[in-house]
Amino acid sequence: MLQKELESLISEGACQCEILANEGIIYLVRVVFGGKTALLKDKKGTNQVFKSATAAGTFLAGLGLEQATVVHQCAYDEVIGHEAIQGSPDLRTGMQLSGLKPLV
Repeated sequence: MLQKELESLISEGACQCEILANEGIIYLVRVVFGGKTALLKDKKGTNQVFKSATAAGTFLAGLGLEQATVVHQCAYDEVIGHEAIQGSPDLRTGMQLSGLKPLV
């Protein structure tokens, strides 16, 4: 999914965004809409990569999104501050984007 498509879905209120944490240094945006999912792509068609969850959140805030979910995949109960894993090993943390301002 390209940025223009994501902007359209956000303006319609027709999607949710997840910030996927991969290896602690790569963050991707997964768009959930109409029972489907798609990763955000750059103009070259490759996955848009962010260096932090905050960088991804700031980008999404600039598109008008107010909330996202940071998703960490974890096979073990090792993350401090989260309850023991029940069912899916994904650890999900809500992120309010209203306080983030895009870089100009």
